[in-house]
Amino acid sequence: MFRPVANRLSLNARASIYQIWRRSLVPSFVALRPITARQEYLLHTSSTPPLQHQPVTVPTFSSEDTVHIVNDKPEPSEPQSNPNGSYNYVVAASWHPKNRNTRKSKDNAEKIPYWKRNKVGKVDAGEDAFFHTNTRKGLAVGVADGVGGWAEVGVDPALFSWTLMNNCANIAKDLESINAHDILDNAFTELVDGRTVSAGSSTACILEMCKKTGYMTSCNLGDSAFILIRDEKIVFESPSQQHFFNCPYQLTVVPDNYPNRASYVTDLPKDGDRKSFFLRNGDLIVLATDGYFDNVYSQETVQLVNAHMAQLPAGANNADVLTHVRVLAKMLTDAARRLSLDPKRLSPWAKGARAHGGHYRGGKVDDITCIVTLVQQENNAQE
Repeated sequence: MFRPVANRLSLNARASIYQIWRRSLVPSFVALRPITARQEYLLHTSSTPPLQHQPVTVPTFSSEDTVHIVNDKPEPSEPQSNPNGSYNYVVAASWHPKNRNTRKSKDNAEKIPYWKRNKVGKVDAGEDAFFHTNTRKGLAVGVADGVGGWAEVGVDPALFSWTLMNNCANIAKDLESINAHDILDNAFTELVDGRTVSAGSSTACILEMCKKTGYMTSCNLGDSAFILIRDEKIVFESPSQQHFFNCPYQLTVVPDNYPNRASYVTDLPKDGDRKSFFLRNGDLIVLATDGYFDNVYSQETVQLVNAHMAQLPAGANNADVLTHVRVLAKMLTDAARRLSLDPKRLSPWAKGARAHGGHYRGGKVDDITCIVTLVQQENNAQE
């Protein structure tokens, strides 16, 4: 198995991210995040050393997919039973790729990289990927954001993220005893050992929920994130993991014969932030890639969720609940897309850039993927 070398930039480095990227014809981990012209100007003109600051946690057409499913710290012991009854999880996914071509022509087709002409994953989510699958214990869900910088050397960023998520889905089904970290660790090991992906990088955030006890484990590597909403308030928001601003932790595969291979910075599943929770009836989890959280503040998410869920009538049947959650997922994705196109908004990403010495304003156009999960306790649902 390939064991990448995890070198880090000097804390005293003064060169901008863009300057470092220009020194090489291949993408280093510094250049593995796609940047727009405005972001390039921001990073090129900033005089603040990026590593001298703590990472900042940043709080039209879309598609949806739905299903109704009846730190190196050791994982906490899971309870064997729950006297209050078993749990059901109502899940809906929605996505919006940043590069959607509404007009098809020969000229446009020639400008599109060859890999974007063919669908890599089960849906076109840009460089994002996701999964949700019924497991032996309950439900496993996850999102991944493929690092777009690999496109500079002709590598499809979505191939890594979709392979990782497909591996997660298969592993979650096969393993008897599983938690979120084990799902990600085994999926990444399979990706590396299988050698089906020669190069690429991705962030990842995995959640696993037990239908017997309501016990949830999480493993988040990078700047995808999830928030847990209970009684109309945020009770937990996963932290963003970044080496420095706009350079999140990421799983990476570099070819054996690649130039300067040893200089690449890579992370492993064990570097991910791990947490565990006991879920309650009515809890709602919003899991999304950074394309969502870079444009929508957490409190804005809560307001949208609360306003929408208040419209769900008491005693609604399973079909109505599923439809309501599906509409919510699409509504959140559409809101993030709309805000990403606002040039005057002080978005979470722009706020983070300013905290690191930049002068950026506006949303951040990116692939957006969002998975909403509503927790239902079986005995409460039947009352």
